[in-house]
Amino acid sequence: MASNTEIAKILDTLAEMMELDEVNRFKVISVEKAAKRIAGLNYSVEERARAGALTEIPDIGKSIAAKIEEIVATGKLGELEEYFQKYPPALVEIERIQGVGPRTARKVWEELGVSTMAELEAAALDGSIAALPGMGQKSADNIIKAIGRLRARGHRLLLGEVLPIAEESVATLMKVPEARNVTYAGSVRRMRETVKDLDIIATASAPEALTGVFCQLPMVAEVIGSGPTKCSVRTHTGLQIDLRVVPDGLYGNLLQHFTGSREHNVALRELAISRGLKVSEYGVEETGTGKVHECDTEEEVYALLGLDYIPPELREETGEIEAAAAGKLPRLIEAGDLKGDLHVHSDWSDGHATIEEMALATQERGYKYLAISDHTQSLGMVEGLTPERLDGQLEEISRVNMRLKGFHVFASAEVDVRSDGALDFPDEYLARLDFVTVSIHSGFNQSRRQIMKRLSAAMENPYVRSIGHPTGRLINRREPYEVDIDKLIDMAARTGTALEINSHFQRLDLNDRHARMAQEAGVKLVINSDAHRPAHFDMLRYGIATARRGWIGAGTVLNTLTTAKLEKFLKRPKTGKPAK
Repeated sequence: MASNTEIAKILDTLAEMMELDEVNRFKVISVEKAAKRIAGLNYSVEERARAGALTEIPDIGKSIAAKIEEIVATGKLGELEEYFQKYPPALVEIERIQGVGPRTARKVWEELGVSTMAELEAAALDGSIAALPGMGQKSADNIIKAIGRLRARGHRLLLGEVLPIAEESVATLMKVPEARNVTYAGSVRRMRETVKDLDIIATASAPEALTGVFCQLPMVAEVIGSGPTKCSVRTHTGLQIDLRVVPDGLYGNLLQHFTGSREHNVALRELAISRGLKVSEYGVEETGTGKVHECDTEEEVYALLGLDYIPPELREETGEIEAAAAGKLPRLIEAGDLKGDLHVHSDWSDGHATIEEMALATQERGYKYLAISDHTQSLGMVEGLTPERLDGQLEEISRVNMRLKGFHVFASAEVDVRSDGALDFPDEYLARLDFVTVSIHSGFNQSRRQIMKRLSAAMENPYVRSIGHPTGRLINRREPYEVDIDKLIDMAARTGTALEINSHFQRLDLNDRHARMAQEAGVKLVINSDAHRPAHFDMLRYGIATARRGWIGAGTVLNTLTTAKLEKFLKRPKTGKPAK
């Protein structure tokens, strides 16, 4: 049986071979979208194919459906096999390396005979790539670095790909009559940005009822192993999920054990030993008497060790145990603290909804304001915001504000920082906006000095309020550009410029560690969705989780202010700390 992962992989490879062959970009995009859609489905695409229902799946038209049916019937795709006759199959791996892409992959193959990653690395090391026209030593060095990062990364899924599966699994199991407690644990519960697998901890009056239902879930592609209290499966997306059903009395012990990072749990065990205790998934034992405390809740586990309850997001051994022992854990930001979103796109640039539609979607989620922050002209988009079009957008924002009650739309823009450091919107137009976010969208391979010169110039601008996705990374896809984080935070503090935690689960930029550094330096943060359609507002949860992992309190985040307080804040000139 062809798994969704296998089908998606074949389509992904086809799209990359089409790019290599310089096929029409729109055809490539349609294959890419289909592959991405299939990779995220938690039901069998093969079953849909056999039922003749493929075109009912979004992004699957008749042409793509025919390709999938061929894969299901034969295990391969004739169109892809033809490309393999034309180009070495391993060129796909080269094409995927950051900084290479289809044109460079084809170039090194045609001019150097390079067709594998190992050959590419060798050519980068021996000077062959540096000698190619249009390449140079810097290109060769970047390729060597990218290959090293790729090897170190390993296979981890994005949190945003796994969390919905975790929540669906828990919700389904909780409907089983015999279920009492069901919770996902591990790195998913700690809300780490990438995840290797998923652990689910449960209690039930009849454990075998829970494991039986779990093994039969539609999302399950393969049962790796099962028993009355344990079950391991692999989903159609390739994720391994382990379910453990334990007695009620051990639920807290096991949940704590499987939620904490290895480092957190080691430190917890060392603390327990110092206090004459032994802590494990089976209970908290008094070493002097042998008495074992079985805990229904995690709170009981931490209390027995003399600690305040430690939120799951903090269990990474970064000072949380010492803070819990001293009663000094921070009050972390919560979803309800956010009052609005200050980075949202509409159909005035590359968004997929009108300003009013985005505003209504935000209001329906309980927020009080948003900032329409459409891309400006330098990205080359047909509908990028230009100074000439600004009047029209401001008029539309005014009309929406007149129609909506108890909600406010701020005029904003995501202004591009050009490669030379200049902003692509003149100051006289920036002055007409309520909130200005600037971002880098090009020149990712510039030196650290050049990148920091661009960011520094942007933050010195009196109208710039925030730096969007400050490091430019795309998790598992693109490394950050060369940012000096310490200098960035120092400049943000000095100029009174906020730094964004971009909530898209492919970005989460700033990351948790950098957000914590910013807070300690007195820098304000904004937690934004970067929404391009109404559904994207749901991703704010990932930004909030990243902030919580960074020990961020509500007082650090600008968009926890009420509408009136934010308006008052934005009317004041930027202020920052004196230079060190």
